[in-house]
Amino acid sequence: MAQTENRTKRKTKKRMRLPNGLGSVHKIGGEGRRRKPWRARVPAHVEFNEETGKATQKYITVGYFETELEAIEALMEYRKNPYTIEAATCTFEEVFEMWKAKKYPTISLTSQRAYNSAFKNSEAIHKMKIRDIRTIHLEGVMSTIDGKFQVQARLKTFWGQVFKYAMEHDIIQKDYSEFVKTRDKDEGTKRTAIPPEDREKIWQAIDNGDQLAELAMVYIYTGMRASELLEVKKADVDLENRILVGGLKTGAGKNRRVPIHKCIVPFIERMMQTEGEYLVTRVKNGKVTKMPYPHLGDILWPELMERLGLPRYTLHFCRHTCATLLREAELQEDIRKLILGHSNGDITDRYTHHPDEMLVAAIDKVKGR
Repeated sequence: MAQTENRTKRKTKKRMRLPNGLGSVHKIGGEGRRRKPWRARVPAHVEFNEETGKATQKYITVGYFETELEAIEALMEYRKNPYTIEAATCTFEEVFEMWKAKKYPTISLTSQRAYNSAFKNSEAIHKMKIRDIRTIHLEGVMSTIDGKFQVQARLKTFWGQVFKYAMEHDIIQKDYSEFVKTRDKDEGTKRTAIPPEDREKIWQAIDNGDQLAELAMVYIYTGMRASELLEVKKADVDLENRILVGGLKTGAGKNRRVPIHKCIVPFIERMMQTEGEYLVTRVKNGKVTKMPYPHLGDILWPELMERLGLPRYTLHFCRHTCATLLREAELQEDIRKLILGHSNGDITDRYTHHPDEMLVAAIDKVKGR
């Protein structure tokens, strides 16, 4: 009888023995309690308890699976692509900090502030494991950005940089940010000149003491790029000869001599009388600092457009407006390119000796108010 019972007794399934160093697979909970009861894990590090004198092996979970075979296959895949222990749990915020430590020393403070603003806009994914972030998560963040096309485009560029860093360090295998679409450029706000009737609204705001409107006119009549003017120091301004030195980006644009139109001289004079080293400043927590581009471009400027009832012009429209005014004044192309900092062969060499008087005379041909 006993022999029969032994024969009929159900045999226990023998577990598969895994190679040393591969990791381990084990079942969690009872039958039917979990949809994915099989956990695959790999050794992480050893913790030593000084009080007890005992060492404890710590593990990190690769994932949970429906079957033992799927868990083993996950370990095998991990073995073929051995991402670091930290990589399995790195959050978006942690990867950003690693990327930031490498990237920020090589870029300007203006660019750093722009990236910081984009990171702040990504708060919903800060604590997510970057390996778990998919297109749908990024699209969810993008849908909350109630801003113009440039804000969304800047955010997508930021994501691309962080995800690229993660791929280079085998933290992830795919950049899902490339599948995210940004808002189309607003209808009617393609980069053209601000029309005369809208420029008059800016002048009227100046009549009412709006200093931000004054800055708008400085941008329009210098043609400087948005970030270029913010880098100009007061030491670079020669009011007597109506010249300021500044410029970034291209070889022809860097440190170029920009003529000051007579209609904006009062605005430059007022800026020169403020505290601080830079021409364009702001006061924060009682301290005078250089105006950060994200604060001007993403906050103050849109507020000005709304306050004046204007379309959503960006700061770059001012540069296009200047180019239009220079053409309408029938200035030679060489002079226009000198003022705007456009590259054009040997123009810069030809006007190296006495450019200031020529540039000021040229800008004065442009119609003011």
